[in-house]
Amino acid sequence: MSLVVHLPALLIIAPLAGACASFVAGRRRAPYVALTVAAVNGTLALALAARVLAEGPWRYRIGGWGAPVGIDLVADGTAALFLVLSAAVGLAVTIYASAYFRSSDPAAYGHGLFWTLWLFMSTSLNGLFLTGDVFNVYVCIELVGISAVTLVTLSGGPDALRAGLRYLFASMLGAMTYLLGVALLYAAAGTLDMATLRQTLVADATAATGLAFMVAALVLKTALVPAHFWLPTAHASAPTPVSAALSALVVKGSYFVILRLLLDVAPPGYLGGVDIALGVLGSVAIVWGSVQALMQDRIKLLVAYSTVAQIGYLFLVFPLARAGGDVLALALGGALVHVISHGLAKAGLFLGAGSLITRFGHDRIADMAGAARALPVLALGVSLAGVTMMGLPPSGGFAAKWLLVSAALATGQWWWAVVLVIGGLLAAAYMFRLIRILLAGGDPELRPSASPLRTEWVPLALSAAAVMLVFAVPLIVRLAEAGTTLLAAGVTP
Repeated sequence: MSLVVHLPALLIIAPLAGACASFVAGRRRAPYVALTVAAVNGTLALALAARVLAEGPWRYRIGGWGAPVGIDLVADGTAALFLVLSAAVGLAVTIYASAYFRSSDPAAYGHGLFWTLWLFMSTSLNGLFLTGDVFNVYVCIELVGISAVTLVTLSGGPDALRAGLRYLFASMLGAMTYLLGVALLYAAAGTLDMATLRQTLVADATAATGLAFMVAALVLKTALVPAHFWLPTAHASAPTPVSAALSALVVKGSYFVILRLLLDVAPPGYLGGVDIALGVLGSVAIVWGSVQALMQDRIKLLVAYSTVAQIGYLFLVFPLARAGGDVLALALGGALVHVISHGLAKAGLFLGAGSLITRFGHDRIADMAGAARALPVLALGVSLAGVTMMGLPPSGGFAAKWLLVSAALATGQWWWAVVLVIGGLLAAAYMFRLIRILLAGGDPELRPSASPLRTEWVPLALSAAAVMLVFAVPLIVRLAEAGTTLLAAGVTP
């Protein structure tokens, strides 16, 4: 059998082997192990996406058993997009971190454990994006949470420990709620395989309650308002590479599972009113998160609250998807384009903010005047990320909002389009405030401390990629269309 068929398994095995190797390699060799694994992971993710485009989605039976006795991995378009995003951001963060911990924040290095935890989290995310079993989702999402909480607290300061504890309690609450939902769903349906659930799920109060518990738990882990209380402090207190990964990848993992459950597992209208409720909460998140970002005077908190707002856009897909057909394709395409563009831009913005903090020695926005003259590469990277956050053309953020607005207007649900426009204006307000200060005159004698060039060019590369993503929209839409029918069809190699 061709090695290509084993790509889903290899995407889990490779980073897991790298995590083990980095642990025994020691703190000097561990960065080279991580860089190698990140490159391999990216190659495997691109190969899987290419195979899905060429031959369609497939299911990989672990050990040859297959569901319902064993566990299937699902390789479809949606999974491929999230895997490519994870690989791209993972490679960029790895390159950045290899310089950051050596020159900027050695105290947060965790005696070299960062690389083991980082690769372990990558393994768990890959497993989460590929699994076709609702209990295995619980296992993977808990592994992601454990590694993420530990990474947040690596620096060991009181702020990081408080933020880590808040994150841990939120993660535990979400895990127990999700597991309760799995138990109820299994009691009613007698299976944990997503494809089988799609074919056998019928109107049943126990099953519906279980599914609702699972969605509620995932909403908490995605930090959708009002369940966002853990996110700003965790993202702002973590080491900069960790902040970028949390915002760009970790919250996307739980959102990915919500997509799976509501679009691939539950029949249309199975949880009546949940889609509208998620759309309303998403709208509140867009406005409230943006207003909070506008009020911040610390740069990492501004970026963290921006994440709260940008997450809201992702949940507008659910009320729009009710129409099905072409509207579903538009809405899902817009949501997935936003997932990719936000992931790239937000990682670039967090890494750029971290470099600014390192170079200036503080995180006060008002005192960063003159950054554009002293640090033009960093200022350009932050500005390009802002273009995507605001949804200005040409950028991936603009394409995502255009698709979502088109879906809203096509169904006559104009109020979601209004929310999208208001969100863009509010994003412009807090991003222009930041960019205006960076472009201000400042002290002509300002000489920020030196740091490796990669801590400037990596954020710029990510932000530029988010802008250029507009040219990849047709490809993303094709992959999105290959990710909405696989589970119902039960496709096999």
